[in-house]
Amino acid sequence: MTMNDLEHDLKNLAEPQEADERLRLAVRAELVEQLQLRPIRRRRMRLALTSAALATAAIVVAILALVGTGGSGGPAPADAAIIHLAIKAVSSPANEILHVRVDGVQNGTAIVGEWWQQTSPPYASRGIKGEVGHQGESSDDGHTTFEYDPSTNTIYERPDASPPTFTDPISQIREELRNGDAQVEGVVVIGGASLYKIDLPNGLVGYFDRNTYLPRYLDDPQRDGSDVVRLHVTTYEYLPLTQSNRALLSVTAQHPGARIDTNPGDAPGGGK
Repeated sequence: MTMNDLEHDLKNLAEPQEADERLRLAVRAELVEQLQLRPIRRRRMRLALTSAALATAAIVVAILALVGTGGSGGPAPADAAIIHLAIKAVSSPANEILHVRVDGVQNGTAIVGEWWQQTSPPYASRGIKGEVGHQGESSDDGHTTFEYDPSTNTIYERPDASPPTFTDPISQIREELRNGDAQVEGVVVIGGASLYKIDLPNGLVGYFDRNTYLPRYLDDPQRDGSDVVRLHVTTYEYLPLTQSNRALLSVTAQHPGARIDTNPGDAPGGGK
């Protein structure tokens, strides 16, 4: 990681706050004391950092200390800044629709997953996933689940007893970034794109855009240890809650001519 990368990350992270000056002076004093113990590094930093950059760095270190990401045993400040910005990038705003699509290859077979989910209650959602040409499709409006069978053009409808939650396909990544154990492993180039590589606690590896901090690729180790599936995040966007976009959340809206079966026992898997 270059010093320019560090300054870029720090400036993106720092936002004006009322107590900035007090925090800047306090943390700058601590930084100066630490740098005096390492004179060689101090001379290098003098060449690379302007006084404005030092002020930004002080603010960032203070913020990271407050949120608990820069403490003993945690990531270095620059890495913590990258992780913080990645968390911010995948934290969904309210009252919109998150649209995510991933593509990959598993055991030589092309797979795809695509989701739409409302970011506010009742968190209505629709998803399509599976082998290309053989995907399953389902939706949930917060009270009822719907599963579409294209072979019979039937929508199986049954009550959803679970409380509505926001469980978008990126939720696992978001939680693993937040738990404090994610590790930035540097910069890699995939498909011509320069990306931050971040190891996540439970085996996933994420590759994040260096400008937007959105995930672009995910390496997903399979439970049986047979393979690592690389998923390409081809779409990550937020859509306004217009009437036409709300239809993207509903299987019945997408298949208006389908037969509706409301008997839970008729659904695939016996309604379980």
